[in-house]
Amino acid sequence: MEKAHEPPEQPEQLEHSPVPDAPHSDNPKWRPPIVVPPGMTKSAAKKMAKRAAREEYKQATKHDKRAKERARRKERRALLRTAERPPRVPRPPPQPFPARVVVDLGFDDLMTADEATSMAAQLGYLYSVNKASSHPFHEIVFAGAGTVSGRSLGFKPPVRAIESFPDASTSETSIFDDRVGKHMEEKSLATWRRWSRVKLVEKGGIEALWTRSPSEATDAAAGETEAGSWAQWTPCDKSQVIYLTADTDETISEMEPGMTYVIGGIVDRNRYKNLCAKKAAALGLQMRRLPIDPAFLGGQGMSSRKVLTVNQVFAILVGWTETRDWTQALQRGLPSRKFNTPQDDDKASDTHATTSTLSPSEETHDECPSEAP
Repeated sequence: MEKAHEPPEQPEQLEHSPVPDAPHSDNPKWRPPIVVPPGMTKSAAKKMAKRAAREEYKQATKHDKRAKERARRKERRALLRTAERPPRVPRPPPQPFPARVVVDLGFDDLMTADEATSMAAQLGYLYSVNKASSHPFHEIVFAGAGTVSGRSLGFKPPVRAIESFPDASTSETSIFDDRVGKHMEEKSLATWRRWSRVKLVEKGGIEALWTRSPSEATDAAAGETEAGSWAQWTPCDKSQVIYLTADTDETISEMEPGMTYVIGGIVDRNRYKNLCAKKAAALGLQMRRLPIDPAFLGGQGMSSRKVLTVNQVFAILVGWTETRDWTQALQRGLPSRKFNTPQDDDKASDTHATTSTLSPSEETHDECPSEAP
């Protein structure tokens, strides 16, 4: 007799018993096996798992870390309340030095966007140095493009500068529309207009200091500013202006009250030789260089070219107003990496002995860029 059709036997369904604790649960570094998704390599899956584990750990310990940090701050505050504090010595009021420093930002047509950003940052460092000084300069002036531009002196801007800013600034261009000015106005929220002891020559460049009045160098809309604001700078005579540049043989001996000292405001990566000296000559200005010589550096030489940023040059000038000593001023303003070590001096003497056999026409001279006095 044929047996009736019976359904296939189903596998026995087992009740899932509770999973025992993992054998590595006491090991904080233990992680479950990594499952590699389709289409992903094993290394990529490992990286993804590590990121997920880090995020999980971060979220799990976030509240504990915050609680511990609050407890530490509370403990520190309690200790400060019970500790005896020394009496605070009031800072003496600053004694301004009666001279002026001008940063010539009239090389707008020779800088790239990144270099203009670097120049804007240096202006901030310069302001901080003057504000913290016990003998600050009584006035700092930022001046934009004037009648003498880098291109008019025969210097060609880099391709990146032309692509970013095809139109060069002129003497009638507002400093707020220049590359550095735009950075200060937009990204720095125009804070430079509120900086103490800082004035802005909106139009006309550094030439406006002796050819225009503040009202003539300011737009009509901006001319409504109150006395003592960013637009109220002091005119001067051209004979009182000294352009600081490394490309001159005249060394500054001391800073004189009532004088105006100009620093070339450019970041050019050593592209332009004698730039500031040529501009000063075109404007008929006196030129001086800082005394960066071994005689003022305690016998030390420079381990690199005498290329300084605008804020470093300004720090040296402020150091002199505070100490009336160029040696101390240079040691304050120059970075330590600029100085030679004794081993470097020995190497330099050996190199000089070797190169001195060259004829004057064959010997290489390391000229200082014009933007670094």
